[in-house]
Amino acid sequence: MKYHKGNLFTELPTWIAIFLVYFLWWIVLSNFNAIPFAALFLVFILTFHGSVQHEIIHGHPTRYQVVNDFLAYPPLALWSPYLVYKTSHLKHHEDINLTIPNVDPESYFISKDEWDTLSRYRQKFAEFNMTLLGRLTLGPLWYFFALKKELFMSLKKPFSISFLVLFSHEFIVVILLYFIWSYFNVHFVTYILCAYFAHALTMVRSFYEHQPSSNPNHRSIIMQTFFPLRILFLNNNYHFVHHKNPSMSWYLIPREYKLNSEKYNQSNGFFLEKGYFKWFKKYLFKSVKNPKHPAF
Repeated sequence: MKYHKGNLFTELPTWIAIFLVYFLWWIVLSNFNAIPFAALFLVFILTFHGSVQHEIIHGHPTRYQVVNDFLAYPPLALWSPYLVYKTSHLKHHEDINLTIPNVDPESYFISKDEWDTLSRYRQKFAEFNMTLLGRLTLGPLWYFFALKKELFMSLKKPFSISFLVLFSHEFIVVILLYFIWSYFNVHFVTYILCAYFAHALTMVRSFYEHQPSSNPNHRSIIMQTFFPLRILFLNNNYHFVHHKNPSMSWYLIPREYKLNSEKYNQSNGFFLEKGYFKWFKKYLFKSVKNPKHPAF
């Protein structure tokens, strides 16, 4: 994948986003007991930090990815080690494999062979995870345990890169939580809960951004939503446009879609939606898809 060769001027919106997320994080924590609904603000800030990390993964704001990775590395939202997220997300961008179980790292689908080996309880749990309620309540927990399982497995090779990345992340998270508690006087349980809800909010965006289809172009959604959510997700709601232009800066995507909307809509098989609220009405208690992946 070729990274965007940006410069300070053209990448100014991304620099502003990076500055804002760390600045607002510090301000809210510094005044946590004085700001009304500070915990809610923190949830949005941690969600926004995930969007900033996603933008940085794709080669912004500098032409030097080591510098970019340094800017994104702090695990403010606790859950995912940045380098693990980076590796899995770039693999996710192999569009030919989108939604394929055990190939696409971000797929929630299960292969037919694996499905038949699951207990009825596990099948029911997988079906619940395909509802919006299930994804928002248990999705972050599922991801948390998957990462801890990966850490546990890496203990077998304590000198491996995997172990070093995962262990260092755990160590930094502990230091970060202690710092937040001792310096800002924000209890670590409160912060963990905010991080949990931030991860859940991100899962609103990703809930149905991919569907199984024999045509890879028909697997990524175009979500048309209102401006604040577009900024919160750094225009990743135009997900098909992003997949077709993974190195395009976030602030250029709406214009790209506006100029070529007919082409993109036809190309992705009109896999479109207007507003995340519709997902709450349609899929809060109803599975969006069968978790058993249809083999093509």
